[in-house]
Amino acid sequence: MLSSGRVFIGMVLLGAAWLSQAAAAREFRISHQWSADIDARDRAARVFVAEVQKRLPGITFSIHPRSSLGIKPAEQFDAMTDGRAELAIYPLFYASKKVPEFSIGLLPGVPANTELALLLKGSEFEEKVQALAMEKGVRILTWWWLGGGIASRTQEIGGPETVREMSIRTGDKAFDLMMQAAGGDTPSMASTEIAKKMGSGELDSALTSYESFVSFRIYEHAKHATLGGFGIWTSFQPLIMSRAAWESLSPKEQQAFEEAAEISDAYFEGTQRDALQMAVEAFTKAGANVKELTFEEYAAWLNVAKVSSWEEYQKISPVAASLFTSMLRSFIDSDKRAKVKLAPEVQRLQPKPAAVLPKPAAVLPKPAAVLPKPAAAQPTPAATQPKSAATPPKAVPQPKPAVK
Repeated sequence: MLSSGRVFIGMVLLGAAWLSQAAAAREFRISHQWSADIDARDRAARVFVAEVQKRLPGITFSIHPRSSLGIKPAEQFDAMTDGRAELAIYPLFYASKKVPEFSIGLLPGVPANTELALLLKGSEFEEKVQALAMEKGVRILTWWWLGGGIASRTQEIGGPETVREMSIRTGDKAFDLMMQAAGGDTPSMASTEIAKKMGSGELDSALTSYESFVSFRIYEHAKHATLGGFGIWTSFQPLIMSRAAWESLSPKEQQAFEEAAEISDAYFEGTQRDALQMAVEAFTKAGANVKELTFEEYAAWLNVAKVSSWEEYQKISPVAASLFTSMLRSFIDSDKRAKVKLAPEVQRLQPKPAAVLPKPAAVLPKPAAVLPKPAAAQPTPAATQPKSAATPPKAVPQPKPAVK
């Protein structure tokens, strides 16, 4: 009787321990390196968390900004595979030392901006990059692309010829290759050093995100900025989740996570519109000249990238070559894909499409074709378009920048 009682108590204690572990598994830690409630990535993560918890009240999250979980930014990929974190906001190219193919998350000129990056969502390219991520132990949850541009203290940056003999901080090997091919020098430094180096005259120009231009006060040391329109710097920085944590979710829970991610995608796109506007205002108020690349200048950069960074990327492996080709093909075929029906919460975040967006097929060259003529990239404003019997392809939905 005493023995049976001990066995029973032991089973109760063991069951309690198991339940405790199961409860702990429903708590998800999100790690990232940026400021809380200020940086768009942190704010979008909070949108994601709120939307998941609307659908799954039993799941909780803890967000750890500014690397407060004790994990260095570049180590977050390993942290998710060894159990130190379940989720992280992670610039995909950070993992390029372990997974060289992931450097496609920051390749010069593709996508040309964050709006066009949305054309890759639901594409062959997304399927391939997701399959690679899962193979390497993580799940890509969101489709967050960060917009950026170029600031210069010496001269206006247009086509490749304008960077000849200039010192340009790019922060990435692929961009270094392209700038070097154009005749520029590419010193290496942290983004936190850009303003100081430009202020002292040691650095002529820099590429980085719109938010970094403002937060690091780079605009105080620049006389020229190339922002918006067709751009050469757009970075994939999604919220990713360990594969083990993802597969621990039930199908219903996975669906809830995906719905929350879709809403956070729409929100994040709006933050990038705001970030561009704030950067333009900051440079303008500081007395800098602000311009966009013309289509001809953008096309010239693509031709330089094609024989430098793009070529080197495709040499990494057959997987890299396939990813790159699928990215270009996905842009070209984007107008052929049926528009995905959006959830009501996402529709609420969508403003009317901008009339200045080019048709996707005109933005990028076909993998083995000549660049399109500039005229093909400039659509007729909606108000003046002639009537046609053919129904034009539906525009990519855009979120309202006012949402915070």
